Amino acid sequence: MSADVKSLNVAPPAESRKRLGEIFVERKLLTEVSVERLVEHAKSKGIRLGELLEVIGLITSTELAEALAIQYRCRTVLDFARYSYSKAVLRIIPLDVAVKNTIFPLKMDDGKLGLAVADPTNESLFQEISAQHNLKLVLYVSTRSEITRAIARHYLGQTGAESAAKSILLVEDDLLTRDLVARILVKQGYVVETAVDGMEAFGKIFSIKPKLVITDKVMPKLGGYEFLFALRNIPEFRYMPVILMTAAATPDEEKEALEKGFFDFVLKPVKEIGLLTRVQRAFESSDRLYCKTG
Repeated sequence: MSADVKSLNVAPPAESRKRLGEIFVERKLLTEVSVERLVEHAKSKGIRLGELLEVIGLITSTELAEALAIQYRCRTVLDFARYSYSKAVLRIIPLDVAVKNTIFPLKMDDGKLGLAVADPTNESLFQEISAQHNLKLVLYVSTRSEITRAIARHYLGQTGAESAAKSILLVEDDLLTRDLVARILVKQGYVVETAVDGMEAFGKIFSIKPKLVITDKVMPKLGGYEFLFALRNIPEFRYMPVILMTAAATPDEEKEALEKGFFDFVLKPVKEIGLLTRVQRAFESSDRLYCKTG
């Protein structure tokens, strides 16, 4: 890997940073009027401007990374998953930290760690890593898809594969529930792969590329909500339907689950008819979205 980690980049103070919208206007990617409207829309949705622009397709992931690099005075790093990395460097950032925060260690040199990040604003995390390992960090902004591709390849040994048309990834730490749900689905012709928690599921998703995920809410290592967030950071899985399994679903929890991006939810103990109805609906929705017939 040829990443340069000769100098430590320090984030500029907030008052001296250019606004993201201003950078897009300067680069002639957006107009001032469109930025003003989009900023208000992002505020109303409770999301960041960059995230909104990327999701609706007005800005590419590479353009967003470049703008963030300008804003935080970092360099960008792209197409780095194809390089090799030492195990010693990878051990500095544990897998769960890399997945939850979309970061990847690039190179260590003279007490400095080059770190690929999708979000350069996470200063508390960077300070924690720096203090824990007594290293100075040099941040490089990259796209979420590039970082997750590097995580999949170098932490998990996954390079990707084609998925079966009716494939489902079932994530559940309780053995009895996992076996029950799997048997119901397999009986109906679905191809089911299982995982005992969100972290194991994250490791498998790149190799099996399921069409649907069914996940428990409360699990060790990476729970249902955290797993969903990790998936939504991966462009190729951003719109894949995810069904939440939960033992209790109050109106407030139902509202939160749907607002967070779950397609639907299934109550425990799982009933066959209810499960199959929701699974069928999820596949039909996915087919309509991608104009596929399975």
